[in-house]
Formats: sequence, structure tokens, C-alpha cells
Amino acid sequence: MAIVRVRLRGGPYDGVAVNWDVPDADDPPMTYDLKLHGPHESTEDVQYRRVERAPEGAAESWIYETPEAAS
Repeated sequence: MAIVRVRLRGGPYDGVAVNWDVPDADDPPMTYDLKLHGPHESTEDVQYRRVERAPEGAAESWIYETPEAAS
């Protein structure tokens, strides 16, 4: 396992960078799923898709975004 740092675009986590434990840092999973916990115990699933490797020298390794951010 390896830890990669990913930047999230769009949705409620827009601009957030997270560390993610993945099997292969050079080929992390195509999607990253998060559960957003709202008031009164309701939850919303948010799916981010891998779109590109981050630019050389960036703090994160990969960029993930919601489908809405891509449009």
C-alpha cells in the first residue's frame, strides 16, 4: 500500500487536499467516494473521478473532480 495526496475539485470538498491509502501510487483507483454527513444524520455520497496527474512540484500527486466540475 502507498499513500498519495490528491486534490479534490468541485462539490463540497472543492480545493481540499487529502491523503489516501491506495494499492499503487502510480495508478490509484479511478474514483474516490466520500460521505458528506449533514444535519439530522442524513448523508450524501459524493464521487470524485481521477482526471490527471498534478503538475510537477505540486504538493499533491493526483487531481480528482466531480462530474459537475468537469462541465
